[in-house]
Formats: sequence, structure tokens, C-alpha cells
Amino acid sequence: MDVLDDIWTPGIDLAICGTAVGPCAFDRGHHYAQRGNAFWRLLHDSGLTPELFTPADESRLPALGIGLVDLVRDLAPPDPFDVDTFMATLREARPAWIAFNGRVGADAVARTLGEPRPALGRQRWTIADARVFVLPSSSGANQRKDHGGRPDRLSWWSELASLVAADRAA
Repeated sequence: MDVLDDIWTPGIDLAICGTAVGPCAFDRGHHYAQRGNAFWRLLHDSGLTPELFTPADESRLPALGIGLVDLVRDLAPPDPFDVDTFMATLREARPAWIAFNGRVGADAVARTLGEPRPALGRQRWTIADARVFVLPSSSGANQRKDHGGRPDRLSWWSELASLVAADRAA
């Protein structure tokens, strides 16, 4: 499978972990470039970015303390999740927070670390000394009416933004 490069600089405040870059995003050369994906809108509406970015603006994220890291590097069976590479990247990036964009990737990493299947929100465990938060997926396919007991995805993204902002202010 073709992948896009992760986007981050050492010491970022937040690494957002996607599961895998879809074919549309890969063809367009940018993360979260699929039509219907609410990633950029959620990033802005939650307060994580000061303006509404487009996929073409992804290289501006590290200046805001945000990085993008994907968990899947190869779709070959038996396990497409490259947790070892993911962990090595996080040790190098040293984010204060890791947010999984959806539970699929969070489930895979938790399983590898011997943690229980995570619910949405802040987790009790850490990865590479970073606190962990699980977000409802920004995918256009995620049209649930109930997101972990909340009526929308944005409230979870806003909670994460508040935690990251509190750390920056401390």
C-alpha cells in the first residue's frame, strides 16, 4: 500500500493518529482529503486550528503543535497495524497528547499494549509518555447518531482541544 509521510516536528503538543490513508487522499497527496471527511472542520470548530484548513494546508500543522501519524503502513495480512513503527515515531516526536481519530487504531494499539478496549475520551494509559485520547472518527462513513453517549463528534474534539490548551497554558 502506498502511504503518505507523517507530518510532525519533535516536541509537538498533539499527534493525531489516523488508521490509514485512503486511496482518494493518497491520490490527492494529502491526509484527510476524502470528500465527506469532517477532519478539517472538526479541527477548526474545536479550536485546535485558528482557521479552517484544507488538506493542502497540512504542512502548517506542526507550527501549531499538531502532527499527523498513520498506524497502517501495509495492508498485507495478517495484521496491517504497524504498532512498532508507530511507537518509534512517537518516541521521536515526543507529543504531549496522542489522539486516535477513531477507535479502530486505538483498539489495535491498546491490544498490543495489553490495555482494555478503549472507549471514547481520555484514557488512563499513556504511549511513549504521552497522554491518550480517543476521538470519534472524522470519516464521512461515521454517521452515527450517538457518539459514546454524546449527540455529536465535535464535543469530543472540543474536549481534547481544551486539554491541549490547558497543557500549553500550564
